[in-house]
Amino acid sequence: MGFWWLALKDALLIGRDKKALLTLVFMPILLIGILGAAFGNMMGNEEEAPIKEFKIGIVNLDEGPLGKVLEEEVFMEGLPDLISAEAMGEDELNDQLKQQAISVGVILPPNFSDHIILGEESKVRIISIPSASIQSSIVESAVLQFAQGAAVNMAAIKVAGPPDSGKSVTAFALPAIETFDLVEEVAVKQEQKPVGSFQYYAAGMGVMFLLMTVITGVCTMIEEKEQDVFNRLLITKLTNTDYLIGKFIGLLFMSSIQFFIIIIGTRYLYGVDWGNSMLGVMVVGLSFVFSVCGLGVLLGTLVKTEKTFNAAGMLGTQIMAAVGGSMVPLYVFPEWMNSVVKILPNALALQTFLELMTGADVGQVLVEAGILIAIGVGSIVLAFASLSVKRRASHA
Repeated sequence: MGFWWLALKDALLIGRDKKALLTLVFMPILLIGILGAAFGNMMGNEEEAPIKEFKIGIVNLDEGPLGKVLEEEVFMEGLPDLISAEAMGEDELNDQLKQQAISVGVILPPNFSDHIILGEESKVRIISIPSASIQSSIVESAVLQFAQGAAVNMAAIKVAGPPDSGKSVTAFALPAIETFDLVEEVAVKQEQKPVGSFQYYAAGMGVMFLLMTVITGVCTMIEEKEQDVFNRLLITKLTNTDYLIGKFIGLLFMSSIQFFIIIIGTRYLYGVDWGNSMLGVMVVGLSFVFSVCGLGVLLGTLVKTEKTFNAAGMLGTQIMAAVGGSMVPLYVFPEWMNSVVKILPNALALQTFLELMTGADVGQVLVEAGILIAIGVGSIVLAFASLSVKRRASHA
């Protein structure tokens, strides 16, 4: 159980180091605030952006008069400054959406006119690309207003009778309107919310500084080997296994504390919304911490010179952060590059955090969390194997 003592020793050393605490705890919160404010106009929420003319595709499966009126008079002619509409088949509509040639697709179901005339339920499907939430809301509003207006007119026709009937047209029309379930709105991939600049850099700077924390811990491991602290520790009852486990637990503890500080600090200082699933955020965050701590222990086992590693480690961290999206937003890179860099734990974690921020739940990120944990476990196994080989060679 000597590894617990070693882990506590490392945690106390870092806790007493004011420079390390400033760099690892307060610096990420400060940088997130600076970058979030600086890029707020570039990465602001969709609601703040002006709405320009957008294209929609219409699949009219209705053979009645109301479907034709909605297609031609409302969408094709009624909103010329806002909507450019084109009639097409369902397969073509799906292709156009995948290519993002159109923003929104509208599918009018068969017997749409008959359902409205009879006051029955009818669903219009509105399909949008993830970034077109406002455009799809505009189309939804147009469909609802048209259908409700048509329902009122049809209800009025039905109840029109002798003047002394005593029945109100509104009284007959409202029940028909309220029973409609007209619009089913979906996205091509999933229901997504736009990510703001503070959200993006909270995740980006978070994963970058967690990498830096691990680099600091690895430098301590290498320094101990250079100063023969490691050999003196092994003279005691501390074994190679205890040493690696203790170092890993120490790194894991400090990195986890830093992760929670970033989550809490950004939430209450900048109002950062980490998504609907805090459980998902915890799972991904702790999985990422586990993976980089495992990699850190492996590097600490393999590298011999602390001075060289300190410079190379920080440079490597900056490169990983840059290509992983922490410094430059991911949308600047081509899609294939964003897929390739997922082999880096920080890139995978950042993209998964962004998925959670846009509406994903914990069930949708378990695969990514599993990959991160697998990276950590594999790294720890390799570290044990490497240290055992070196130990046997030194006694040969």
